[in-house]
Amino acid sequence: MNRSVTRYVLLVLCMALCGIGISQSSQVRGRILNHFTKETVPFASVYWKRAGFGGVSDSLGNFLLRSSHHQVDTLVVSYVGFSDVMRRITRGKDTAELTMMLDQVKQSNEAVVKSKFNKGLRWWKYIVNHKPQNDPYRHDSYSYELYNKIEIDINNIKRDYFENKKLFKPFAFILDNIDSVSEKAPFLPVYLTESLSDYYYATNPYKVREEIKAAKIRGVKNESILQFIGGMGQRVNMYQDYINIFGKEFISPLSAVGDKYYNYRGADTQVIGGEKYFHLYFTPKSAGENSFSGDCWIHGRNWGIRRISLNISTSANINYVNRLSILQEFNLQSDSSWMFGKDKFIIDFSPLGKEKTSFIARKSSTYKDIRINDTAILSKLALNAEKEEVVVAEGARLKTDDFWTDNRHETLSTNERKVYWMMDTLRSMPVFKKYMDILTFIVDGHKKLGAVEIGPWYKWISGNQLEKVRVRFDLGTTEQFSKYLRLHGYLAYGFKDGEFKGRFDMNYRVPGDRGLSIFASYTHDLDNGRARYNDEDITTDNVFSQLIRRPNIRQKFLGVDEMKFMITKEWKNKFSVQPFVLRTKYDTHTPLLPRRQLVTHALQDEIISTEFGLKLRYAPGEKSITTHRKERKLKTNHPVYELRTVLGVPGAWSSNYRYERVAANITHSFRIPRWGKVNYMAYAGKVYSQESLPFMLLEIHPGNEIYYYNRQSFNLMNRFEYVSDQYAGINIEHNLEKKFINLLPFMRKSNMRQFWNLKAVWGDLSDGNRKLNIQDYYYEYRMRSLRGGVYTELGTGFENIFKLLRIDLVWRYAPMRNIPAGLPPSLFKSKTNDFGVFGSVRFQF
Repeated sequence: MNRSVTRYVLLVLCMALCGIGISQSSQVRGRILNHFTKETVPFASVYWKRAGFGGVSDSLGNFLLRSSHHQVDTLVVSYVGFSDVMRRITRGKDTAELTMMLDQVKQSNEAVVKSKFNKGLRWWKYIVNHKPQNDPYRHDSYSYELYNKIEIDINNIKRDYFENKKLFKPFAFILDNIDSVSEKAPFLPVYLTESLSDYYYATNPYKVREEIKAAKIRGVKNESILQFIGGMGQRVNMYQDYINIFGKEFISPLSAVGDKYYNYRGADTQVIGGEKYFHLYFTPKSAGENSFSGDCWIHGRNWGIRRISLNISTSANINYVNRLSILQEFNLQSDSSWMFGKDKFIIDFSPLGKEKTSFIARKSSTYKDIRINDTAILSKLALNAEKEEVVVAEGARLKTDDFWTDNRHETLSTNERKVYWMMDTLRSMPVFKKYMDILTFIVDGHKKLGAVEIGPWYKWISGNQLEKVRVRFDLGTTEQFSKYLRLHGYLAYGFKDGEFKGRFDMNYRVPGDRGLSIFASYTHDLDNGRARYNDEDITTDNVFSQLIRRPNIRQKFLGVDEMKFMITKEWKNKFSVQPFVLRTKYDTHTPLLPRRQLVTHALQDEIISTEFGLKLRYAPGEKSITTHRKERKLKTNHPVYELRTVLGVPGAWSSNYRYERVAANITHSFRIPRWGKVNYMAYAGKVYSQESLPFMLLEIHPGNEIYYYNRQSFNLMNRFEYVSDQYAGINIEHNLEKKFINLLPFMRKSNMRQFWNLKAVWGDLSDGNRKLNIQDYYYEYRMRSLRGGVYTELGTGFENIFKLLRIDLVWRYAPMRNIPAGLPPSLFKSKTNDFGVFGSVRFQF
């Protein structure tokens, strides 16, 4: 009896095990991914083409489907906005877990709504009506732990470059790291950074503070870069009507005016975590607009967004971007409010054109430990010296691998782990360092040789009417010499005038986060086209300058023998103070007025001024990238204010003049929703003196004598053409982007953008300064006074021609000259044209 029972039990177990085996082999398991973003695709349709049945992937993009009763069948994955993917499956043979990669469809056709009642449009209206209570930014304050990860991949890798090209053969080992998951063109992950920070935010008053407590970054030694790898200023708020991406304005599909730009279509309803969600699709209404196609999942109870996916319109006017996708997920809190869950920003950057080798950048952000309206948040924000502040903890870059294993929000993929190894390997290869040095020399112009560097190469030889051929050689120190002190100098020689010129300068940044620096320089050279107060101007002593000069205009030079000393102190709120001392001896060269005609004192032979000055600057929210050679200021949407006062002291180091000079300006950039971007600069100044001053101590209005358009100068005004001792002006440019171009159907696919600008300055000279400097009644070149009139240049044109070129059409309106009675006006007509065409190169998105 027992033996019979035993046999029966064994038989049942065998049948059960066989049933399990049969059951497992009769199911197909897999996951569905977006090929571009590498994110899962939830609720996609999965079905057998021949058998005719199927199912839907879950909220995580996974699916489990009963096998087809056909021996060979085709598995089809379908999702709106993506091309169908098909995979041939042999029953009993293909048992591995499947990864199905969906490719986005290029949206060329509008979504068609056939029914009279459009539920998608109704859902959109409910979203807009509920935005005030669903926008996470509505809270008075919140904080969270933020994990950021940035990966850069090279796309469309051509293997033969590494296998057959001698230049790339040393790097053939990186082929082992190429991604092999995708059935499409593989990509090579080459760069990865991670950061972990505590983020604090308050609405009223607006304050943001990010404390970066860990950062893992390879290949970049500049500490100032760390403030850009966190979360500050890099977030996209879908609930806003207009979204700024790469300086371009996009219309959000959740915008209150979205129905003017999008077609909406309501699809199915799903239950996620016991809650009902509606699925909404949207596509652009017309080509040429900066808009998106995509979909979102809407909470069925409070109309908040659970997940939204955006893909840039193929006709959007943004340069070098082949594809761009944004994915955002929000989590429902216990109080029914929505807060951040995950952000992902993916861009396919194609500088060489479509189908060429390109770069894919992926930035993902995840959020943990979210706190809302906690008093501790305000205590943290009270530490801010400015509205937005990034603080990098000491030792943030020194965290161990164990720390990252324990604290990163999501584990690294196989590709991501390979990136760190590959980057370390490349940096250790001499041939890689050699190639990078050559590329840096070509682009940057400087060549490092240990503790010193030479360059820039484009200033080694140049020419002008005074020197004919000019040669110059620069030598400066690098970080290897000192992290805080930089020494630099150059020696130049003109073959026509037979004179040596040169310069020596030093800049010392006081160690620590003090914002204190000391600068000193001595210069004996021509002014080379540099405007007052701006040492960063593009000067004429470069190899390209003579190629683009406007004809029939003689170059004009001042000789300067100058000593400068200044101290700069900048506080964390971006207010800076810069006291300075400047002693300059001037000389003039034909056709400028001879020096002897400008002296006003008995026994005076030289023109020497000694100035004691103070510059105040306030640039709220401004960020900068500091390198050993210079500091680059990055524009923000806040105005920048500057005030400069100068006192000329006679007798100080042989100075000849007493005067006071004051100048102020404000610069600002801002966007007008749906009407583009505006940049302006307003300025004014005055020179006070009891005596007549030579023109170089007054305000010389900036002119331009080359065909390359200069934003800061008057482009149809010659250099030294107008001089004033009191003045006020404004420069304004309004970039309309494609606002009017899109009105022409045949231009909607064009990349060109339109702009208009206005430059105007009012100026005048005192009688004494006019008598000393102005010879207005002569047909040859002489300086002029605006005589209380307004000089104006009005321009328009097109930019982004071939994604690179800009053409400016400029009209000049100059004040009428004071012509003596009885003399023909033709004798006094300016040789400068009243209309000109200028070109320039603009790298922009």
